[in-house]
Amino acid sequence: MTLALILAAFTLSAAAQEEAPAAGLPELPPSLEETLSSGRDLSDAAMREASSAYLTGEYGTALMHAERAAAAGEARGATMAGHIRLHGLNGRQDDEAAVRWFRRAAELGEPDALVILARLADEGRGGLDRFEAGELYRAAAQGGDSRGALEYGLHLQNRNDPNLASEALQWLSLAAEAGDEDAFGPYAAALDDWVHGPRDPARALPWYERAAENGDAASALQAGLMHMTGEAGAPDAARGAALIAMSAELGLPAAMGQRALILFQGTGGAAPDSERAAGWARQGAEAGDPESQFLYAYALATGDGVSRDLERAYFWALRAGYPGEDSLADDPDRTQLEAALEQALPEDSVRSIAQEAEAWTPPRLRLNPGG
Repeated sequence: MTLALILAAFTLSAAAQEEAPAAGLPELPPSLEETLSSGRDLSDAAMREASSAYLTGEYGTALMHAERAAAAGEARGATMAGHIRLHGLNGRQDDEAAVRWFRRAAELGEPDALVILARLADEGRGGLDRFEAGELYRAAAQGGDSRGALEYGLHLQNRNDPNLASEALQWLSLAAEAGDEDAFGPYAAALDDWVHGPRDPARALPWYERAAENGDAASALQAGLMHMTGEAGAPDAARGAALIAMSAELGLPAAMGQRALILFQGTGGAAPDSERAAGWARQGAEAGDPESQFLYAYALATGDGVSRDLERAYFWALRAGYPGEDSLADDPDRTQLEAALEQALPEDSVRSIAQEAEAWTPPRLRLNPGG
């Protein structure tokens, strides 16, 4: 269980009369999360009190002790004070006060504070100007912190200036080589398909795989596809299928469709398994992936791995062609299936299913997922 979930499970103290954000607790800066989850190095009495109060949801008390710790030179106290002020955990959001505390934390050598200040500057919040963001990111990176190197590399990459490409790659490389797990995927993508990058799949693949090993579903899918196609070397269908299966198990909708296709075809030396394939296609379809929607429509239309149901097949064939990322609107196979199903179904069914398909929203995008 992550610290955010642990914190969300605590009941707020009635005596404190404080209010947490309705959407749940914001993510903690990494240094604070490490401190609160491990209780390490809490030699400062005020910081111990601040941490204890934060963990029990008494944010006003936590703020008071964090500010005391910061005044005594504890960088994490200043970071906690800035975090509480920034997100209004004590009942009142105050960006400018948050910026003052993050600046204090930065002066005390806290790299996370520089990254947060840079992000706030990017948004023009707390009295910061957008032009300050680059210098703040640079300061975080030059402080020797791998998270700072990653953030600065991404900042340079997002500027989309070919003259900055080499520097961006250097900082991303430093972060990845330092073992920052969050840097593995971005560095791989920069090596692989960034317009200003080297376009070198062979260099990217090991980093995609390292990211996959740390739970990055998108990197697992990319690495799997590379192995399947041989884009980065000799094809290895079994390895590719395993990585795509990992990505699907991690919940990536696009990987669910690829997993279904592999199971339908029996790729990687395995025998076809239409029933499992249809199950993955259904999961991906319900999560909003167009490829999965088409595969599930085809399975329902043919009865391959699932009970034949032309009406639901038509619904998913329509959804696969709706506008959006990776839409199959112009895919000839999908278009042919849609037309064939229209011919096979009564006109009133076609109309009602079309209305249902137009109104449908993936559960993950609904404001009320249970509705």
